[in-house]
Parts: sequence; structure tokens; C-alpha cells
Amino acid sequence: MKSGSLLWQRRLRVWHRRLAIITAVQLLLWTISGVYFAFIDIKEVRGEPHRLALPTQTIDLSQFDFPITETSQLTVKPRLKDELVVGIVDSETGITDWLTPQGMPVEPLTSEQAIAVVWDKTDIAADVTEWVTTASEAAEYRGRQLPLWRAFDVDEPSLRVYVDPRSGDIVAIRNTAWRAWDFLWMLHIMDYDDRDDIGTWLLKLFSLLALLTAIAGIVLYVLIPRRAKSRV
Repeated sequence: MKSGSLLWQRRLRVWHRRLAIITAVQLLLWTISGVYFAFIDIKEVRGEPHRLALPTQTIDLSQFDFPITETSQLTVKPRLKDELVVGIVDSETGITDWLTPQGMPVEPLTSEQAIAVVWDKTDIAADVTEWVTTASEAAEYRGRQLPLWRAFDVDEPSLRVYVDPRSGDIVAIRNTAWRAWDFLWMLHIMDYDDRDDIGTWLLKLFSLLALLTAIAGIVLYVLIPRRAKSRV
């Protein structure tokens, strides 16, 4: 029995080493990304310190003249100085249509107007804009309704602001901290495409392998006699 127990322990040690080799790199990546997530300020990642208090504007309800047939949400907000827009959410698609108070579709912001919005709503001195109509799976503005204005300061192009040309909203602020977060998040959840799926088969597989590695290590520690442990 004793020799059989020793043989079983040797086999367990071999499998423990093999599992450890397979999972070591991913465990290291999980640790590095976890440390970054724990120590970085999420507000800094989201660019919130660059946002200014939203401007207020008097609303004259008498100028509103359009029928609303059905909506799950209605929003009235200033887009530019002395300009109001109305957002009506489609109950079926969830997409927001932006209209003038008279019920007409709003005209998209021009490049100059987009820069004015950035100056009014952030502390970023943007002077360059780009019209964005397509997005890759890993684009830093993924998940936002296109098209968008991308605005930035020519002297600091890594700090970018994305403006919705219909509502005038600042939908995203992207900086180096966010890009590091996004890259580490991709490694953390092992989704190398759109970086949004936290249930990838790779993540499930390596999670199980890491669990088996930990269990094997605990079992070996319990089973190895004290004298053997002291020699190790």
C-alpha cells in the first residue's frame, strides 16, 4: 500500500508540474492585470476629470410642437448655446432619434461646432476633428452609435474626445490609461476580438486548469510527510 501511495503521489506531482507550466503565463497575466485594476483610478481611466459641469439653459416649452406616438424615454437637452434638441427612444430598437423642438431631424454638428462642444464640456483644447463612420471590433469607441466626431489637440493626439453629432454628447474620452486598461482587460478575460465577452471558452478552460493546479498543490502539501517536506 505504501509503495502504491508513493506512486500515486509521484504521478500527482508530475501532473501538478504540467498544469503549472500550462497555466503559469495566464496566471501571471491575471495577476498583473488585477494589480493594475486595483491601483488605477477608474475615473482617470474614463477621462472623467476632463469633463466640465454641463451647461444649463432656459427651456421654453411653448416652442415644442411635434407629436410623440410612442416612446420609452424622452430627453430634452442643450446641444449648443441657444439650441435645444429632443431625444426620443424607439421602444422596440432602443435607438434614440434626435429632433428639433419642431419635430424635424437635427442636422449633424459641423467640425467647428464639434470643437465648440468639446471646449464647452471638457478642459481639452481640441483643434482637430475626424469624421468616424466605421469601427473595428476593438475600436476605442466601440458600442457607440455611428457616425461620431473624434476631436483632439494636435499637440496631444493620444487624448481623444468622441462627440455624438446628433445630441452633442461627449460619449467617450480616451487616454493612455484607458488603452492600458482595455489591453489588460483583453488579456484578463481572454477575449482577443471585441473584448466584451467574459465567458469565452479560453477563460473557462484556463480557469478550470488553474483550479486543478491549486487543488493538486494543496493535496500534495497535505499528503507529503513532514520529513519529506523538511528535505524539500
